[in-house]
Amino acid sequence: MNTELQKSIERFQNHMRYVDEVAMVVLKGHLLIEEALTRIIEKFIFHPEHLEEAKLSFYQKVHLSRSLCLRKNQFKIWELMLRINSLRNELSHALESDERNRKFERVKTMYLEEMPSSEKSENPKEQPDHIVASYACALCAGFLSSFESDASTFKEIVGNIDSILNSMNKQKQ
Repeated sequence: MNTELQKSIERFQNHMRYVDEVAMVVLKGHLLIEEALTRIIEKFIFHPEHLEEAKLSFYQKVHLSRSLCLRKNQFKIWELMLRINSLRNELSHALESDERNRKFERVKTMYLEEMPSSEKSENPKEQPDHIVASYACALCAGFLSSFESDASTFKEIVGNIDSILNSMNKQKQ
């Protein structure tokens, strides 16, 4: 067997021997956050088929969702989502890199700053990295869940206004 093929096989085997827990948590957490962002945006629009054609990136969805906030647009949690996205992008394009460690530390630092005081007793600084990543993603998902609930209420109010206006227009005709 040629040496290049042997090196390739060894590298493949080395990387497939174990599950990278941080990568798994970040990739899955990122997907869950993106699903929530999409649902929020869809609450504010009436023809989602046109949005699908726009092929918005995660980054664009974060900024679009942030722009739809009434009062929470300045919360630092939006930056945490962007840091998770940056880490996810690094994980998607490189198995090993110094940049991965720097990006993870940025996520961890931001999470520790934004972490609810009720969770501070658990001391996440002592938790394994994949647990901290999970907490960071869960914090974002929880925030977005609250925002989604507000967006649902908004859509219901708009729907009620639309029904009233339609019935008034029918009465005029």
